[in-house]
Amino acid sequence: MNLKSLQSILAIIAAACGVLFLAGCGGGGGGGSTVTATKTAIVIGKLTTKSTAKAGGGIVLVAAGDPIEVHVESEPDIRTTVGADGSFTLRGLPEGSVTLVFTQGGPAIGTLTFREVAANQQITITIEVAEGDVILVDEDRRGIGHAGVELQGLVQNVVVLDPAGDSRFVIAGRSVVARPGVTAIREGITRRTVEDVTVGRQVHVKGTTVADSTDVLAYEIKLQNPTTDPTSPTDPTGTGGKPITICHVPPGNPARARTLTVDESAWPAHQAHGDTEGACPP
Repeated sequence: MNLKSLQSILAIIAAACGVLFLAGCGGGGGGGSTVTATKTAIVIGKLTTKSTAKAGGGIVLVAAGDPIEVHVESEPDIRTTVGADGSFTLRGLPEGSVTLVFTQGGPAIGTLTFREVAANQQITITIEVAEGDVILVDEDRRGIGHAGVELQGLVQNVVVLDPAGDSRFVIAGRSVVARPGVTAIREGITRRTVEDVTVGRQVHVKGTTVADSTDVLAYEIKLQNPTTDPTSPTDPTGTGGKPITICHVPPGNPARARTLTVDESAWPAHQAHGDTEGACPP
């Protein structure tokens, strides 16, 4: 083999290796393309303060140049400023567990953590700032826009029951999917599991339609009982929403525990960071 032939072969091999390198490395790093979580969830909030509440539902800030700001702990660029009427909106939140950090003039005045945040989910909250702490008073989750679905009725069939994956039910004539990390299941203020969604149970479902399907991906399945049944005169809408008394322990500051009354919808978030049902010990 002459020198020219050898050089030609080496050039072909080098070109082939270069193509393989680019395809395998994705431009460097050696792992291919990175799959990121969908960021389409929205939080719409209303903030009030006990000590500075005023007529019309607005709040009085400490100073005109010292507003309350909110940002996502894991992604600080997702942030907004609370308006003079106490309202704020955060868009493009990631899926999974999301912690909101509230600051005023630099230092954090409190945090709120929401588990089971899903794509195309709208979380509407009412919160209160009191004594340097952020307290969740009310929470509502549903699908965004026309994709949002609410169902109420009996569980007619359990098609698939899988605590580690997608479970599927027939509820009020619709196919409903319960998914770990997305679907919150509770009865009153108590967290439940898919095993509790049994045939014949009265439930209230909030979720969104699955793309290219008539299925409903549930964000919340609320198991109802006679006191929250839609035929009950005490709760004709069947949505629950009763106030409950809890012992609220500010994260990292147990010495400032105090008794609060919140809507039952806010209980799962309080329970997640250690609050307990009932009044605090005297």
